Amino acid sequence: MTQLLESRSNKIALTLLVIAGIFWLGGINIRTLIGNELLDYDQFDFRTSIPPDRENTLFQMLSNASLVVVISYFIVLVSAIWFIATTKLKMKENGWLLMSAILFFMFVPVEVYTNYLDIRFMLLFQQGPPNHDELLRLFGERIGAFRGVPVIAILCYYTIIPIVIFKPLRKIKDTNEEKKAG
Repeated sequence: MTQLLESRSNKIALTLLVIAGIFWLGGINIRTLIGNELLDYDQFDFRTSIPPDRENTLFQMLSNASLVVVISYFIVLVSAIWFIATTKLKMKENGWLLMSAILFFMFVPVEVYTNYLDIRFMLLFQQGPPNHDELLRLFGERIGAFRGVPVIAILCYYTIIPIVIFKPLRKIKDTNEEKKAG
């Protein structure tokens, strides 16, 4: 009975991980595309030619995308811990699982801080009339946070996908060794 519950629990954790991961990575991509509308392409500077109503719409879309990212990241983090805690797979025999876990959990502090900045951005946007200068400052702080580490984190997250699909470094038991041992 315990094995059945662990198996069911593991499947639930994995399902939540995959679904929330899709929303999380999709939200990151959408937020990046929206954020690029605020920046000049030639240099790291904010565009000054954006009308205030369009800028307000961009801030609203950034706030909504950040809400999806923050919630789905929390679900991904909890379900990843849940999956690793309940799986019967041994990290020593499944190098792909260890690599995926390292690539994901290595950037938890970065994600927690950038999610904190996103929550501050969302709360500031929801308060009364939006303060565009303060929103731009927070957005710039989020982009400049840890310099390029969030970009490296995203590349690592996308690297996890082929690792999980192809499962490299998987220890395959030799049938001859099993016969000798048995």
